[in-house]
Order: sequence, then C-alpha cells, then structure tokens
Amino acid sequence: MWSRVLKIYRQNSGRLLLLFFGVLLPLLILGDLAEDVLQREDMRLDRWLSERFNGFAAPWLDQAALALRFLGGVEVLGPLSLAIFAYFLSTRQPWKGWFFAFAVGGAAGLNLLAKAFFGRERPDLFTPLVLEPNYSFPSGHATGSAAFVSALVVLAWYTRWRWWAVLLGVPFALLVGVSRVYAGAHYPSDVLGGWLASVAWVLGLRQVLRSRIRPALPPSGERAGS
Repeated sequence: MWSRVLKIYRQNSGRLLLLFFGVLLPLLILGDLAEDVLQREDMRLDRWLSERFNGFAAPWLDQAALALRFLGGVEVLGPLSLAIFAYFLSTRQPWKGWFFAFAVGGAAGLNLLAKAFFGRERPDLFTPLVLEPNYSFPSGHATGSAAFVSALVVLAWYTRWRWWAVLLGVPFALLVGVSRVYAGAHYPSDVLGGWLASVAWVLGLRQVLRSRIRPALPPSGERAGS
C-alpha cells in the first residue's frame, strides 16, 4: 500500500507541491488575515510598517510611487491584458487566451467583491499621495499586478521566456504593492491580501486548465527552453 502511495506521490509531486504552496497555503494565510480584518483587529504591525515606509519619504520616491500606481493600474494593465488575450486568439491558442482573461479578470472581480464585503477604510496615518476611492482590503493594484504577472509566468513557464517573466514580473508586482503602502493608500495587510488572493486564484485556475494551456513537451521529456 505504502509503495503505491509513494509511487503516486513521485508521479505527481510537482503538482502536489504547487497545489500546497501555490494554492492551499496562500489561502490559509489569507483566511487568517481576512478574519482579523473582518473583526477589526488592532493590527499594530500594520501601523508600524506603514509609519516606517513613510519615514523614507522623498520627492523622487513620491514620483516613483505615482509612476507605479499608473503602471500597475487598470490604465496600463487593462489594455495590455486585452492585447495579450487578442494575441492568443489570433495565434489559434484560445485556451491560453481564456486562461489569461479569467486569471486577470477573475482576480479583478474577486477584488471588488472582497472590498465591498470587508469594507475596510483607507489608512489615516498620514496624508496620502493620492486620495483613492472605495475600500482598502485587499489592494486592487497589488491584486491586479500579481494576477497579471502570475498568469504570464504560468504561460511562459514551458518556453524560453519563463525566466524573463519571473525576473521582470515578480519585482514589478512587489514594487507596485510596496508603493501602495508608501503612498499611504493601503495597509501592508491590504497588499499582502491582494498578493495571496491573486497567486491562489491564478495557480488554482492553472491546475483546472492545466491540460489546455500546457504545450506538449519535447519527446525527450525536457522542458522547452530549459
């Protein structure tokens, strides 16, 4: 019996690890975080981190934060997402296009629902760079940029572009999230919640559509671009 279990694990170890670390663990952390937000817990760490970020205030950092707000917002990521979706449809890869659309669009929809449900007010620790509408948890910019990057990494993983997607995309998503705390628009937990929700959503969707979006591997079994 145990030999059979071990054999099944070896055959599916990659998928199981991805499921645990990419979906289940982020959801567990997100659930604990969301409970604290829902119960209006006094998150002293949130306030302390926000004040530390504000302590680095400088004109050039203000401009960088505003630039990242624009680059990580719907004004830029929206048209880019539509272009990527159209590219996959035009190259007869519809399932990749629909995966990307559901990954990015679904994350945005879930973010709006979560904001309305939790109703967390924006931070009032210091004057923000820009007054933002609606609620704070989870961060829309962190959610959108993380979903966009995660979807690109998934689609690029079995190609020669995978490390470009990781090395350029991950720092971009991290900087967008950090800039939202610096700008006074969000608590750190808002940003963390957005990151966790997007990663869990995109990788969960990847597991569901895995056979549709993963290209056939070369006969040798080696991944393309490795």
